[in-house]
Amino acid sequence: MRPKRGRMLCGVCRGVAMHTGVGVGWVRLLFVAATCMFGAGIVAYVFLWLFMPVGDPVAAAQARAAARPAASSPLSRGNRRMGGWTDGERTGAANGDGATSDSPADPALAVAGQSETLLDALKRAPKPALVALAGLALLAITVVMLYGGVAGELILPILLAVTGVGMAWLRYGAKDGQLWSMLGGVTLLFVAYAVFVFESAIPGWGASPRRIIMAGFILLAGVCVSIVPWISSLIRELGTERALKEREEERADMTAHLHDGVLQTLALIQLHSNEPATVFTLARQQERELREWLYQERTTSDRSVSAGIKAVAAQVEDTHGKPIEVVTVGDARPSAQTDALLDAAQQALVNAVTHGGEPVSVYCEAGGGTVDVFVRDHGDGFDVDAIPEGRLGIRESIIGRVRRRGGTVDIVSRPGWGTEVRMHMPIADDGARGGSTDESERAK
Repeated sequence: MRPKRGRMLCGVCRGVAMHTGVGVGWVRLLFVAATCMFGAGIVAYVFLWLFMPVGDPVAAAQARAAARPAASSPLSRGNRRMGGWTDGERTGAANGDGATSDSPADPALAVAGQSETLLDALKRAPKPALVALAGLALLAITVVMLYGGVAGELILPILLAVTGVGMAWLRYGAKDGQLWSMLGGVTLLFVAYAVFVFESAIPGWGASPRRIIMAGFILLAGVCVSIVPWISSLIRELGTERALKEREEERADMTAHLHDGVLQTLALIQLHSNEPATVFTLARQQERELREWLYQERTTSDRSVSAGIKAVAAQVEDTHGKPIEVVTVGDARPSAQTDALLDAAQQALVNAVTHGGEPVSVYCEAGGGTVDVFVRDHGDGFDVDAIPEGRLGIRESIIGRVRRRGGTVDIVSRPGWGTEVRMHMPIADDGARGGSTDESERAK
């Protein structure tokens, strides 16, 4: 980790020193010496700055040791006092010059993966260190100009180009401001190229078209390097949004399952409170279903649409004691879409036999890459627009469950006519296959 205190710039050298136990002065000298080897030190420093998280390694190690049970602690160094650091451990975890890290006793500082931009690092770095680094950079530029044969007209374009790339990377890892930082850096790169072309047109400076074309390729490379932080930010945001969406879908599926299973079972237990045998059977059945749903891997079931509709209708009939007419046309292979559709159809049937009127029927038609399910009852009906927010049986178990898999739900209800739930689910076209019509299709 890169500690926030005792650093000269970004904390890379101090973090390496704390990790390896080498003095921080030797580590810094090693980076300076490696910089003279074709810039290897600069490349290594930038690489470590990108991938080393910000935090206090001593406090992180202490937090892990405090959270670890004593029975599982390693015994390679003999017995050690729990809950604190010995003098030897504190000395060994020193920052290379005898001073300990930020605050080892505070586990809050041990959080790894904190985002720190280059701008934050520059603000936190000591001002004398920044001045010294700027002086070293100017000396390096002077040496390159003297011994590298760099023309004087290239100084301003090079400074503008380096400033543009630095501005694009200034807010790398920040939550906002990446776009404007990248646009500012790219603008400076184009200004540097324009200055170079303008100076090349001055008589006597001897710029050839080959140099202008080569400068154009360098400009493209600089633009590519400058947009890397912005693209990285977009990828990170996309991954975060995808994770949040998956978490929200998981929460919605869990809510729907608890409503369909646990709450429905509790309602049945209340209805049969005077029947101990029935209550015991319902409780044991719900316990098995809930354990299976929580602790076993959730995979697509092996029930096709036609067989699933019949099984769902039979289960609702056995549980609530009301007949259900079933009509199926065609069939479709099992998938995540068909499983969601069958679960939604089960909840629609439960609502129909509980709140609607007989006769209750379900019609399923599969073919042409779609599956349509219609659940109909002949009750008093209700106002669809006046569904309360807390009615999860309709909002989550039916509408939400189908829409999360790409389907649509329409609910038609009129007084004296009853209610019909129309569910439409697109599926893979190769998953549909023709099938025989159920015998009860004659009642259609």
